[in-house]
Amino acid sequence: MSIKVRMTLLLGLLLAAFLGVMQFLRHKEQSRIEELRQDSVQSSRQSLQQWISLTNQPLQRFARDFSEWPEMAAFLDRRDQAWAESTLKQNLVNYEAHALWVLTEKGELVYSAQQHPGPPLPPPATSAQLAALASGPGRHIFAESRDGLLEAWGEPIGSDQPGGNPRGWLLVSRWWSPRFLATLSRLSEMRVELVPAGGAATPAHLLLPLCDLQGRPLRQLQTTLNEPDFAGTLDADTLAVRMLLLFGLLVIATVWLGVRQWVLRPLAQISRSLAHEDASAVVALQHEDTELGRIAQLVAHSFEQKQDLRRENEERKRAEQALRKSEELVRRSLELRARLARDLHDGVIQSIYAAGLGLESAMSELERDQAAARTRLTHCRQSLNGVIREVRGFISGLEPEQMQRHGFAEELGALARTMQALWPVRIVHKVDAQAAARLNIGQEVHALQIARECISNALRHGEAKKVLIMLAHAAGDGVLTVRDDGRGFEPALVAGQGSGLHNLATRAREMGGRLHLDSQPGRGATVTITFPLAEAAP
Repeated sequence: MSIKVRMTLLLGLLLAAFLGVMQFLRHKEQSRIEELRQDSVQSSRQSLQQWISLTNQPLQRFARDFSEWPEMAAFLDRRDQAWAESTLKQNLVNYEAHALWVLTEKGELVYSAQQHPGPPLPPPATSAQLAALASGPGRHIFAESRDGLLEAWGEPIGSDQPGGNPRGWLLVSRWWSPRFLATLSRLSEMRVELVPAGGAATPAHLLLPLCDLQGRPLRQLQTTLNEPDFAGTLDADTLAVRMLLLFGLLVIATVWLGVRQWVLRPLAQISRSLAHEDASAVVALQHEDTELGRIAQLVAHSFEQKQDLRRENEERKRAEQALRKSEELVRRSLELRARLARDLHDGVIQSIYAAGLGLESAMSELERDQAAARTRLTHCRQSLNGVIREVRGFISGLEPEQMQRHGFAEELGALARTMQALWPVRIVHKVDAQAAARLNIGQEVHALQIARECISNALRHGEAKKVLIMLAHAAGDGVLTVRDDGRGFEPALVAGQGSGLHNLATRAREMGGRLHLDSQPGRGATVTITFPLAEAAP
């Protein structure tokens, strides 16, 4: 990704982050304004309820004070209308009440009074309803009348016995007149009016339900809220956010133009110069006294050094090529020498060892059985002739001729017969035909040489009387096993002595497999080579 793209992405991310922060601040401001609005509504509701409660106190005092008088209980008995007119009705004005009713415990209306002329107003509740209200949340109710909405408060009139049932009820009401609503508006500093029930509240209006005895709203008290100037505050904040956003955009645009002119353009020139290996693209930039101008000078100087290095590299490559050829010749010579040493050790020397063992055996039999001695001498001569042929094959750089004419099983059998003719030992060989058919020529040569080395070691060092050679296959791999019943040895004690075990391990690796040696003193030795087999021919 180019620096130009990266800078564009970086500035884009900065712009996105800036816009995100502005949007977040805007959202937080709106949330805060909404919280303030809700707080204002809640405060207005509480204030209105407090003022309504305060205006209810005269009604409560009237009903509570007069219901507790003993004269009220006596009035229920005497029913003195003159006393009621002079005592109860005269106090309606003092307590800002509109009407009152005195009921017996059975609901009989004993007395009623009202300020406005006209037919008597019916009581807004019966004694039974008031008794039910007394056992519930309170005795505060609203009722409709011909004059309008009435707010009533009921108190029981005391009984003769302490704790007994009330003897009657005193109901005092107030008319929610336009004058009372105007007073409530002035006290709460809000516009208050009665509206029909069922309306929905709006952000600018607060509704308080006024319920009857059954809890059904008769009217709603609608209050027009005097909210703070949230809209003006929000508009001012919006203008500030817009100005800040405009300033941020100008800053980002200025930074982009500066980066493009003083960073991206020189970098593009340097990039073209490096891409085409041409210093002409930065000629003008070299004369600028800036960091990128000095970089352009270094680029031009690097081109000159690069030409010198190219010439030096070409000369060094030619020298390295000549050195590699020389090293390759030396390596091939060393590999050939190592291969000849290993093959001579595993093949020729082992055959000579076998011939020597045959001569020793013939000498021991010469006096007691000359015919057997002559037979062993004949086999020794044949073995030495085979060694001569094998040496000639090594000299000519070819593999042993027998492997080119015969299969592995036949050659292994010939090896066993030769060794048995030279020394009194029993050699048993078992070759799996499928495994032998999947051996390549290299694996056949290595397997035969491993068998020859193991037989020679078993005869020379282990004095074995029996040797078992097996070639099998298991799980797709070939397994060559050579086991003898000789004296055995401790593998850790003979490690590093001679080259026999090393040659066996090397041949196992060249077959693509691994060598496993199992031997203990007195228990013979077992050599196992596990190696991969070629795919069977279809």
